[in-house]
Amino acid sequence: MADLVIEIGHAFLIDTPPNGEHLYIAIALIGDGRYLFVNVTTRRASSETTCILDPGTPGLPGFINRESVVAYQYARAWSLEELSRVIKPGSRVPKCIFSNEIVSRIQNGGLISKRLSNQFKTALKTFLNQK
Repeated sequence: MADLVIEIGHAFLIDTPPNGEHLYIAIALIGDGRYLFVNVTTRRASSETTCILDPGTPGLPGFINRESVVAYQYARAWSLEELSRVIKPGSRVPKCIFSNEIVSRIQNGGLISKRLSNQFKTALKTFLNQK
């Protein structure tokens, strides 16, 4: 994946259990060449509702066709090299790009999420204060 680039708002299909693919969005550069990624998933009864993404919202990729949420508890930090090892084989790179408005909603949700780790929350605050 020599052409792999990470920018804020880029989303990648990550090869993860249990079904082998989850959508992760880069929301902050957190140091040492690593980016903070958060997971978007279908809303369930137990989902955190800090950031709800409704289908058809301007700036949201069209393939999100069910009410979805950001699952902050599954946040990950990956460098370019680490990301290249976990991207779903054969998926488009990036899978999609979220608008600045949607990314801002996701970032602000991370600041108030009860499920984003304190380490990632601190890194996100630092990133946002540098903008």
